[in-house]
Amino acid sequence: MKAPAGIFMAFAIFFCSHLNLYACDVCGCSVNANYFGILPQFSRNFAGIRYMSSSYKMRHTPTLFPQTNSKYYESLNRFEVWGRYFFTRRIVGYASVPYQYNVRKEQDHTSSSKGLSDLSILGHFILINTGDSGRFTYRNTLMLGGGIKFPSGRFSNNKPASIQTGTGTWDYSVNMIYTLRYKKVGANADATFRINTSNGDYSYGNRLISSLRFFYWGKAKATSFLLHAGCLSEYSARDRKYGIEQKFTGGNGYYISSGVDAYFRRISAGVSITLPIQEQLNSGFASTRSRSAVQVLYLF
Repeated sequence: MKAPAGIFMAFAIFFCSHLNLYACDVCGCSVNANYFGILPQFSRNFAGIRYMSSSYKMRHTPTLFPQTNSKYYESLNRFEVWGRYFFTRRIVGYASVPYQYNVRKEQDHTSSSKGLSDLSILGHFILINTGDSGRFTYRNTLMLGGGIKFPSGRFSNNKPASIQTGTGTWDYSVNMIYTLRYKKVGANADATFRINTSNGDYSYGNRLISSLRFFYWGKAKATSFLLHAGCLSEYSARDRKYGIEQKFTGGNGYYISSGVDAYFRRISAGVSITLPIQEQLNSGFASTRSRSAVQVLYLF
């Protein structure tokens, strides 16, 4: 019992500690901002679709518009086909094929981008897994892994970085997920560090994303459901253009999230919403309005 508690405490300390880093501006958060969250039916494969939406309120920076404080809005929409497959009892892989539709609305102008975004693959090695065993009072799972994001989405210097459908770069990530469960309640900790490279002109800042969620398993007749709530944090280095650090990128964000997932036979459906607690994006020139996600999965 001491080992699971110790591992979970380490994740909690890691999550709650403030790191003295500059976080990405909104454009850094817009392209392929992946969260694992609480993954369903740990021992089973799945394939499905997911829709994620986020909206932001922005103010023009004084560098571009020194005489105005005009506001504008951005809506970022991501449609994704993704899946998970167990190659062995210890090795599991994930793949994602996303499509982006992003819109920026200003007072007298609207611009948008749409198209295939950056594909990604990721693999996990399962170090600890007692999640499916009835022999343990405290069931826990620890996974470590890494992934690659391919430059399949389009990046154009003629459009704002915040509404691009892709980064135009090969990016790499390392990830760890820990889940602790006691009967019908549990906690899930997730941390991902992503290394973003340059496309020759522009590079998004490296990112650190972490989350801590608590959940409850319930059942009503033939349907099981999972209620979850928790908090997230995001950090990253500032973006660079032609190797020069961009002044009005950077910031940090803390968020609360809640949602529900339902399971009926081989079908799973879920919805979640995320709201900001405290942010410092674009030196205060940007703020998150809301984020939401909906997904449907087929388990096999």
